[in-house]
Amino acid sequence: MLTKERMSELMKKHHVSQIDMVFVNESEEMSVYRMGDASPEGRMFAACSISKLVTSILILKLVENRKLSLDSPINDYFASFSLNDQNGMRSQVTVRQLIQHQGGLVDLPNQFGTTVQRTSFPSMKEILSGTTPYYELPVFVQSQEIGKFHYSDAGYCLLQYAIEECMSSTFEKIMSDFIFTPLNMKTSSYDLEIVEKFGVNGIEPDESIVSAYTCFYPYPAASGLWTTTSDLATLVNAITTKGFLNTESRRILFTTSSMNAEVGHGLFLNPNEPSKGFSFGWGIGFQSILVMEKNSPICLICLSNRNEGIHQFEGMIGQVLRAYT
Repeated sequence: MLTKERMSELMKKHHVSQIDMVFVNESEEMSVYRMGDASPEGRMFAACSISKLVTSILILKLVENRKLSLDSPINDYFASFSLNDQNGMRSQVTVRQLIQHQGGLVDLPNQFGTTVQRTSFPSMKEILSGTTPYYELPVFVQSQEIGKFHYSDAGYCLLQYAIEECMSSTFEKIMSDFIFTPLNMKTSSYDLEIVEKFGVNGIEPDESIVSAYTCFYPYPAASGLWTTTSDLATLVNAITTKGFLNTESRRILFTTSSMNAEVGHGLFLNPNEPSKGFSFGWGIGFQSILVMEKNSPICLICLSNRNEGIHQFEGMIGQVLRAYT
């Protein structure tokens, strides 16, 4: 276990000005660290790609409610958009393949950046069609890459659009209705105005400070969540001990791909410890990690306002993780 004094030393060493961390033990006892320049309860951090885990949990809830099917082609959910392959043929890539980054989508380099305008964000259909500054070509499937792992923001943008289409609503409202409101997650949002009011500033590898606005990603399902460890711990606890996901959904969450033993459904898994799942966040100004267990309330969640420019395991978050495992 880390003392607050030791945590303060690590923050100073790694030039992290604010941290929000929660550790939950087997008895569901919670240890909370909120440290830094101005880290009162409720200040939000950019979760970056931990957003994908939360999106996957939403998808599993929609599967439970028979709104989505994991093995249906994603194109089944689009009324006026088609995901095609490189030859212009309609793709049969499934929801499950996109969740597991195995749908043959290879993101273009240097795409899916942070916001370039304060208002009138493009629709997900516009982004996927390649008509915005956020992605310069229409998203398409490379058929020869289907089944191979390619970490893909485009895949989760497609999942978001499918969710919006099948529910006839916005992703943000659907997430609120199915996840945030039932679990009383009051410090989680995808709204830029809320983020600018409650979000902390980030720090880049060169130690420059970047505003919450500069760190805002307009792709909610893939990387747009701003949140706190208390809210994320509430979500994890609801899954592992409160039955928020049914037994089958929880099994699926930790089920590996047939092609890759390290890829679950929204989680990365350690083949040597298959009951332990990891989710990582890494973007402009922020890095984070979430570690949860399939059949235990034990979890560790650490959100930091520093992009160290190296993998989480190699920086401060890795030192924190090793202290608790």
